[in-house]
Amino acid sequence: MLKTIRDKIWHRDFSDEELNKYIGSYQNCYYTYAQDDSLRQRSASGGSVSALMIYLLESGKVDGALCVRTVIKDGKARPEFFIARSREEIMSAQGSKYAAVYFTKDAFPLINAFDGKLVIVALPCDAMITHNYRAKHPEFDAKIAFVITLFCGHNSEPELVDLVTDKLRGDHGELTDYNFRFGHWRGNITAEYADGTQITKPFAYFSDYRNVYFFAQKKCHHCFDHFGYYCDISAGDIWSPEMKNLPIKHTALITRSEAGQALLEDAVRDGVLHAQQEGIYDVANGQARTMPFHYNVTSRARVGKLFGMKIKDGTQDRVRWNDYLVAFIALANERFSKTRIGRFIIKRMPRPILKVYIYFFKGLESF
Repeated sequence: MLKTIRDKIWHRDFSDEELNKYIGSYQNCYYTYAQDDSLRQRSASGGSVSALMIYLLESGKVDGALCVRTVIKDGKARPEFFIARSREEIMSAQGSKYAAVYFTKDAFPLINAFDGKLVIVALPCDAMITHNYRAKHPEFDAKIAFVITLFCGHNSEPELVDLVTDKLRGDHGELTDYNFRFGHWRGNITAEYADGTQITKPFAYFSDYRNVYFFAQKKCHHCFDHFGYYCDISAGDIWSPEMKNLPIKHTALITRSEAGQALLEDAVRDGVLHAQQEGIYDVANGQARTMPFHYNVTSRARVGKLFGMKIKDGTQDRVRWNDYLVAFIALANERFSKTRIGRFIIKRMPRPILKVYIYFFKGLESF
């Protein structure tokens, strides 16, 4: 019975209309991984994005790669934009960064000051901002050779990272290093402290809070672009159960432009990537739980009025009863987590209770 329910959740019958609105225009879809296994060690998926950036850099197609690395500022882990110019610098930025970034404020000055061609790795919302800016600024546009976007359900405020690292801290002193996610399947997080202690936990130790929208960024409620419409290649995880037991974790790559398609084909030909072409249905099913709710801004826009929130509805999507309930929980959790009492309760919430809450939320989201 449970297997039947699970299979129904993971394998949904998406119509062509649904796939078109969720995925956007594209050329082909692939399951991939980096042929160089050293690139897969600290990656969040198959190391494919790192492999592509290094390939572009070392082949002379670009002069730099706009990346995000994790830095420790005043004992807190924070994401930071920088332009990588070597394999080593790109590898230093490996792994997902689940914390707020400010693309226009922090990335645009780096791009404007850079003399040469760039590959940019960005979230869907930031890729859209870049796309619109490029259309009006030819000099800026000329610097950007490729844009790679990362699948994104929503992003989190830095307070969530602080909550998790503080819970792990104990008597180990100040935080000295942090890795948001690496390793096979769901992966792990790692925190290092001043006394030399390194603590590794399953990624769920962080994502359990994130998945129910505790500390979510407010701007994410307005977004419906899960896969990244404005790019050459979209990249992200494949959460289909059949992928779990494979010895190598894969990255889904969706090519969206002729340049992106040519880049992928060149990388495969030159032995940089292993790639197997897949149908778009398989890629959609790998994101089947979060993708529909992310797209359904309509539910959040209507429920947001109860909280005095003005959320622009850019989709005018159909809303079911469970969509309203999921939207209510997500918005309520985001607001609650940013109150003093909310932070106090969430930090002390027993993990078994949090797990039950997640299963309830995800069940509603997948219904």
